[in-house]
Amino acid sequence: MGQTPKANRIHIGFFGRCNAGKSTLINMLTDQPVSLVSDVAGTTTDPVSKAMEILPLGPVVITDTAGIDDTTELGALRMEKTEEVVKKINLAVYVLRTDEEPTSDDMHWLGLLKQNNVPVALFINEINGTTNNLTESKASVGRDILGGRYIADHTGLSDLVTVIGSADFTSDAKRLELLDLLGGLTPLDVEGEQTLLQGLVEEGDTIILVCPIDSAAPKGRLILPQVQTIREILDHKGLALVCQTEELPAMIHSLKNPPKMVICDSQAFDRVDELTPDSIPLTSFSILMARFKGKLQDLVTGVKAIKNLKAGSKVLISEGCTHRRQCDDIGTVKIPNLLKKQGHTDLQLEFTSGGAFPKDVSQYDLIIHCGACMLTRREVLRRIECAVVQGTPIVNYGVLIASLHGILERAISPFVDELEG
Repeated sequence: MGQTPKANRIHIGFFGRCNAGKSTLINMLTDQPVSLVSDVAGTTTDPVSKAMEILPLGPVVITDTAGIDDTTELGALRMEKTEEVVKKINLAVYVLRTDEEPTSDDMHWLGLLKQNNVPVALFINEINGTTNNLTESKASVGRDILGGRYIADHTGLSDLVTVIGSADFTSDAKRLELLDLLGGLTPLDVEGEQTLLQGLVEEGDTIILVCPIDSAAPKGRLILPQVQTIREILDHKGLALVCQTEELPAMIHSLKNPPKMVICDSQAFDRVDELTPDSIPLTSFSILMARFKGKLQDLVTGVKAIKNLKAGSKVLISEGCTHRRQCDDIGTVKIPNLLKKQGHTDLQLEFTSGGAFPKDVSQYDLIIHCGACMLTRREVLRRIECAVVQGTPIVNYGVLIASLHGILERAISPFVDELEG
């Protein structure tokens, strides 16, 4: 992996009406023809994303969205896609034009961004030199809706607005100015200083990572949580030792001192538990991800609902990514089989993947979610909150598998102080 994973980047969404100048602005900021630009309304259909670096924010993903006043045949579906973007981003740029008054559509979408607590930068696209009154009108709209809480002004108009003239779209100086402005924003729901192994590894520590290579393992590489864990151990000047399940005893025996911890793939939890002395802390990549991305406490609480499942109970199994299903796929095969072995038969199982996640989850008796390595922290928190607010228990793969094998207490013991705090 040569780049920061998309899920670990700050996501910035660009919003506004058709032909407001969103795509032109994105192409200017990225210095690349990311989005198709045309005078035809509705040129941007599905969200289009581009990864780049904006200091001091760091790695970001910029997403262009369809015009919020899209009245084409597919306009309603495109607005659903745009609404999904609102729920995932950490920052927003809203683009208005100086030759058009703010509309109820603008008010609705600016209000939706505020409702979701997304920090917003209001960019005004100066059309044909039209400024002053209309610009001030939009500044007033922005202040009313956003409360004037965001971005420093570079134009002197207000504490909320920056104006972009037609000549600015080809100006390197303006491009750098706008990037500096975005770089100074405080994004919502990012990891910040929190890391995957926060408080668990120090310089000189030895940590063993058990990474089974089976038919579900990606060909020629490790999965993202394994790579991230190795990198973080190296960042702390620790020693990362990697093996498959059956090689674990020999690796432990070869060490002069016991390892600080063993971290394994959740699918190997039961066997790794048998092979790891009780004196050595044990957890899984999925549980580390649950702690890093969301709220481990809610997921540990959610697993208690397993005992309440009965024939006919509805269970949603949700994957944060999309991949080709294998014959022993964890979400669609292994977890359902584990539930059956524990006596939970005749369950009504439903499956989602990628960006799909129901708005109404109250119909389910339990949600079982993957480790979410491909989702942003904001999206994971949103899904957990959605479940908690609607009274639906939610658990992730790692916590569930540890519980079904009777080793949950051991698997979460490295975080016991956090869970009790």
